[in-house]
Amino acid sequence: MKNSLFTVTVKCGLPIVLASISYASYATEWNADLGLSVLGEQSHVYGEENKAEIRPYLNLEYGMFIVGPEGLGVSGKVGNNDQLSAVLVMRESVIDRDENELLKHFEKRDDATELAFQWTHFTPFVDLTAALSSDVSDTHEGYEAKFMLSKKLDTDVGAFIPAVAIQHQSEELVDYYYGVRAGEATSRFAAYKGKAATNANASITHVYPITTEWHVATRLAYDHLGEGISDSPIVERSGYWSGAMSVFYRF
Repeated sequence: MKNSLFTVTVKCGLPIVLASISYASYATEWNADLGLSVLGEQSHVYGEENKAEIRPYLNLEYGMFIVGPEGLGVSGKVGNNDQLSAVLVMRESVIDRDENELLKHFEKRDDATELAFQWTHFTPFVDLTAALSSDVSDTHEGYEAKFMLSKKLDTDVGAFIPAVAIQHQSEELVDYYYGVRAGEATSRFAAYKGKAATNANASITHVYPITTEWHVATRLAYDHLGEGISDSPIVERSGYWSGAMSVFYRF
C-alpha cells in the first residue's frame, strides 16, 4: 500500500493535510507529482495580514525515500495495515516583522526545522495517525504531538477525506512564537509567558482526477487554538479558517 500524505506548513506552524490517498501497491520506482498550490489563511495574530499565496507543488517518491510538501525523509509499510515515516519539516514563524507594523519591535521569531515521526494505522472504517515532531534546529526547543482520525471516501465525483485532529504544543514552542518578552511589552501588549496548548483541527479535502494524470485537490479547514496560545495578547482570535487548492500532474 502506498500512502501519499500531502501537507503544507503555514505560519501558525500546524501541518495541514492536503490529501491522503491510498494506492494499490507500494512505490518501488520513481513517482512524481508536479503542479501549483494556492493557499489562503485567516490571520490570528495582530498586525498580520490574511495569507494568500501561490507555491509550487512537488512530490517525489522512490521506494522509502520521499521529498515534497510533507518534508524530506523516509516512509515505509509495516505489515499490512501500518505505515511509519520520519521526515524533516519546516515550521514557519507566526510573525513577519518586515510586514507587521504592530509587532515590528519584537525580537525575530525564526522558522524552525523539526524531525517528525509518524505512524498511521489503516482500518476499514477509519485511519488513525499519531505523530511527534521535535525541534532539531535549536530554535524553539519544543515539540508537538498530534493525533488524527481520517478516512478516504471514494465517490463518482472524486475522493473525499474528512479529518479531525488534536495537536499538543509544548510550553517552549508556544512561548517562543506567542510569548511577549518583558522588553517587547507595551501598553497594548502586556508581557506574557506562553503555556502548553492543545489545539483542535477539522478539515475536509476533495481530490478529483481530471484525467489519469491531472488532479485537483481542494481543502477547507478550521483550527481552534488552546488557551495557552489564545490567551497571548498578540493573538486576536482563537479560531481561524484556512484553505488550499492544488493542481498537479502525476507522472
